[in-house]
Amino acid sequence: MVHFEHPLNERIRKFLRLEFVLTQARHPLHGRTAWDARATLGHLLEILDTLGRSDIKSELIAELDRQSQHLERLRQRDGVDQSQLSEVITRLRQLVDRLHALPGQPGYALRHHELLTTFRQRAAIPGGAAPFDLPALHCWLNQPHEKRQLQLEHWLGEFDLLAECVETHNRLIRETARRSQEVAHQGCFEQTLDPERPYQMLRISLPSDSGLFPEISAGRHRLTLRFMHQPDLSQRVVLYRENVPFRLACCGMMS
Repeated sequence: MVHFEHPLNERIRKFLRLEFVLTQARHPLHGRTAWDARATLGHLLEILDTLGRSDIKSELIAELDRQSQHLERLRQRDGVDQSQLSEVITRLRQLVDRLHALPGQPGYALRHHELLTTFRQRAAIPGGAAPFDLPALHCWLNQPHEKRQLQLEHWLGEFDLLAECVETHNRLIRETARRSQEVAHQGCFEQTLDPERPYQMLRISLPSDSGLFPEISAGRHRLTLRFMHQPDLSQRVVLYRENVPFRLACCGMMS
């Protein structure tokens, strides 16, 4: 199945983007060429740009605290696995404690790193990070793989706690979902959402070989889906005018 996720507020939008760039940065890290190292550096800069000027540490502390308080209320419900619940709550509290102990914002030191700053300035110019533009970077990229690898792992390690917190937060959102099997008649689907339930994200799942993807419009009260396809990638996408079975998950912590 292919899962298409749609955030329903700016906070979860930010956390989904962070999850994406943090995961993406780890992929070329396993490569052994200078091109892999260059790609990792590019993704590292993308992480820093995604963080921007926001106080991500305070935002995560508030969100993880909120999730912990919600789970505490579940202790009063019958049929809840108390052992597993306690384990999750303990993990959330440990993450919050580690965030409080973290000096400054994640990646703060890298914002003032000379090599990374120079690379960022030149990378904003198309083709501006060529070897003759950045001889210092070219020299570093041609160091032995093992030496490059240690440095890259050290730089990315600045975001290990951030990645752990974001992954934990997003996973709990995904797991707290109302799931249903639906059909979009002639490619279109509408559903009224319960405004009393603070859904944070929608998750639409389709078979990977369907060749379809959803255009999603959603607010506090209503969800609208139009299933599209693009038989020829050089042409515009069009509405798929057949019935489309799909799985819908409305994700978010209950109040």
